[in-house]
Amino acid sequence: MAHRNDRQHRNYTKRDIREYEYRSRNQNPKSSRPSHVTIEPKGNEHIDKTIKRFLRKVKKSGLADDYKKNRYFEKPSTKRRKEKKRREAVLKKLREKEGN
Repeated sequence: MAHRNDRQHRNYTKRDIREYEYRSRNQNPKSSRPSHVTIEPKGNEHIDKTIKRFLRKVKKSGLADDYKKNRYFEKPSTKRRKEKKRREAVLKKLREKEGN
């Protein structure tokens, strides 16, 4: 908010601006699926067990897969081609299964 130069902004003090920026950074996104995974150790739980629970939760949420998928830009045509190829492979596998 410090970058605004309109009249409304001129009435704010530096403290107001600082508090606004701090609040806006720490707000959670308003989505049904948060992008972070948190784990609290349960009582006397061993650290290895806590880490395993965390990794399971990350895998279940699909966070790592999303990261890998969005790591590089992929053209929409390439996405469609991959999806079509995947569908064809699944159908081929189903046909082979029915044949046997």
